[in-house]
Amino acid sequence: MKISDKIFESKILEESYKKILEIAKLIKISGGKTLIVGGFIRDILFKQTPKDFDIEVYGLSAKNLEEILKKFGKVYDVGKTFGVLKISLPNDIEIDISLPRKDSKMGKGHRGFNVETYPDLNVKEAASRRDFTINSIAWNPLTEQIYDPFNGLKDLKSKILRVTNSEKFGEDPLRAIRALQFVARFELKIETRTKKIIRNMIPQLKELPKERFLEEWKKLFLRARKPSLGLIAGMELGIFAELYPEFSLLPKTQQDSEWHPEGDVWTHTLICIDASANIIRREKLDSKIGFVIMLSVFCHDFGKSFVTEKKENRIVSPNHQSAGIKPTKKFLNSIGTDNFTKDKVLRLVENHLSPFTLYKSEFKKGEKITDGAIRRLANRLHPATISELVLVAEADYLGKGTRRKVDYTFKSGRWLLNRAASLRVKKNKPEDIVKGKDLLALGFEASRKFGIIIELANYLRDEKKFTKNQIIDVIKNLKNCDDVVEKLGFIKNENS
Repeated sequence: MKISDKIFESKILEESYKKILEIAKLIKISGGKTLIVGGFIRDILFKQTPKDFDIEVYGLSAKNLEEILKKFGKVYDVGKTFGVLKISLPNDIEIDISLPRKDSKMGKGHRGFNVETYPDLNVKEAASRRDFTINSIAWNPLTEQIYDPFNGLKDLKSKILRVTNSEKFGEDPLRAIRALQFVARFELKIETRTKKIIRNMIPQLKELPKERFLEEWKKLFLRARKPSLGLIAGMELGIFAELYPEFSLLPKTQQDSEWHPEGDVWTHTLICIDASANIIRREKLDSKIGFVIMLSVFCHDFGKSFVTEKKENRIVSPNHQSAGIKPTKKFLNSIGTDNFTKDKVLRLVENHLSPFTLYKSEFKKGEKITDGAIRRLANRLHPATISELVLVAEADYLGKGTRRKVDYTFKSGRWLLNRAASLRVKKNKPEDIVKGKDLLALGFEASRKFGIIIELANYLRDEKKFTKNQIIDVIKNLKNCDDVVEKLGFIKNENS
């Protein structure tokens, strides 16, 4: 089957591809040649949907190329100095278009490169700057000719990750991190020589800004069916020892075999992270929520190794949720996570056992879980939600290994979701039963004590099942806020 046939199997790609053919035809008329390069070919051959098109144009100057592209849409010079342009087409289609170029390392860091474009460069030399052989394949959409100067197709078939050019590869240390997400996404084995090259690059990783790590973590967690494979590779290659030395404690931290027959915390985490990836696909979560879930699941048991105080082979107690906050925050900061995502992850990590403990209290210990307890959980989690918490807890539950019979219906999660839905707090924090505007409407002057009144009103709703009308009836004839606080406080403490 031709690559074009595979493209037309996807309606998502079809419209973009038709535009690319139009561009390629005009480039040909102008004396140039268009090749689709990089990850696009790899993804198509792995039966995955590519996220973007990368095009390399031979035989034209940057100026001539830009004039041609302007006929199809707005052209952005996102990397014009490096011969890289982006064209925006109808329906939010964006395509990166570049000229063949050579990179040479001139200084430290990811910006320490001298880049020169060579429109007449041969395809093999242009491909030699690419990281891995599976990314060094090019394809002419007009002739269907495939260019594979480094046997990337053979490595694709054998599922081997191999460096294209060892000298060029070592110039950008981020490529060591990229290897992990490729291993996970395409379930590859790293070739022996490539492992050695990556290990030699590890000391350079600290040259990189943390924002560059973030994108690779997103691809590892969101675009792989088995993210655990990339995590295993990161541990075995020594990348994590360099960047996240605290990870080394996870395989050394044993768990109670009754609850965790799968063994140590690292093994548990790997099983959980793959379960989480399945849950995200099942629930069809968008990338922002999916990343929150994956980070939360990955970090949820960091506290277990933290409380061992680096003592090997100590079985940890279950009281590790709060202990996980410090190492989780450190990790999230190190990869440049934004504050909103960080806040959600920290709250999910700290409360990840709540579905189980609440369910156990009600159904095993016979303790009635009040509506107030559910609402307070929603408040503690905000800006994360109970629906997100249940997904994290489900992944944790499924991470107990195959030796224990697992109930895949996850009863505690279903129970909590039903309770939260009935209280309208499944995807948001609870609303106050009485608001400031209600107190103003009753004639009370604005006061800092409104907060105390609202808190007391919420308590009466949650613990004594007062309705809004009942609360209004109690306070509507009182003279001032002090009287309201006194009255509601009396009711709160009555028969407590």
